[in-house]
Amino acid sequence: MNNSNRLLEIYMQRLSLRTLNDAASKLGVTRPAVSNWKAGTSHPNAEAIESMCKATGEPLNRWLPLIEADRCRTPGDRKAWLRLAQAAAALAVIYLISHLDVQTHDGISLAFVYIMRNYRRCAGASG
Repeated sequence: MNNSNRLLEIYMQRLSLRTLNDAASKLGVTRPAVSNWKAGTSHPNAEAIESMCKATGEPLNRWLPLIEADRCRTPGDRKAWLRLAQAAAALAVIYLISHLDVQTHDGISLAFVYIMRNYRRCAGASG
């Protein structure tokens, strides 16, 4: 199953849409377009991806690079988009860790300090 199909299924499930016609109507696209996404013969554009993400609460920074990677015609292009997806996931983890209560999660706070210290070194900042 491709990522366009996965996001479409999440969208239809969370919005209780029963048919591809319902999904197409809600997204403002044609039914054949949605059918092609489901079949994997084409992929939604960035606007449709964003609409599905907003409606479902799914992170756009996760789905957009994954679907763009599916759309790629060369292995090199696909790798580039997948690296972007990994970077977005890493940033999300850093963001979540940074918002933990450090006074009650000593082990996690130490891990965060270690990660951030090494991140700053790799980024060229002083540690």
